[in-house]
Amino acid sequence: MENQLTLPERLLLLAIRPEKGGISGTSSMAIDLVLAGAAILEMLIAGNIRMVDRRLEVTGENTGSSLNAYLLGKMAASQKPRKTEYWLNSFRISMKRIRGEVYQSLSQQREIRLEERRFLFFKWQKPFLSPGNHVHQLVDRAKRLIHQPPGDSGEICFLLLLEPAQLLRRIYPERSMRKTAALKIKQFRMAETSPDMVRQAAVVVKAINM
Repeated sequence: MENQLTLPERLLLLAIRPEKGGISGTSSMAIDLVLAGAAILEMLIAGNIRMVDRRLEVTGENTGSSLNAYLLGKMAASQKPRKTEYWLNSFRISMKRIRGEVYQSLSQQREIRLEERRFLFFKWQKPFLSPGNHVHQLVDRAKRLIHQPPGDSGEICFLLLLEPAQLLRRIYPERSMRKTAALKIKQFRMAETSPDMVRQAAVVVKAINM
């Protein structure tokens, strides 16, 4: 079942605290940018967009994802191709909508449940992991990929987004193993023989970290 989850869904699922629910403190500041970046990478893999001179061009708007359709609509309406960091600017796209789309999809797949919360005039949805979720399988997958770098584009992007999402602590609670994993990911990203998808993912990661 975890193989059917999209890249944004996998990353958000890993960011949810197992016991208390909600997004873990280490991931909370970065997760929205990571979700948007993950969606951009999925669209690159699917051929909905392409990256030319670090700019994103729409090549096809046919997608079964409402999240990707939202982003494609924004990009198609732009007067010219824009860099990734332009689209990750919170004024260009709604980060609230992006997270909400991923929440709803995970909820429909019974990976999480959502509880409405209110404080004064504010209201939000707090996610909790559902019984039978696939977090443990995702953790095991991440460990395999770190030690055996994948050839599949989707798996490459999953691996490279773990650090920007502050999820390595979720994979490796031990600091020494976390540092080793971070080094392996960096070596994989910086390799001179890296395929085009790795180089494009590196551009997106850099834009997230700006």
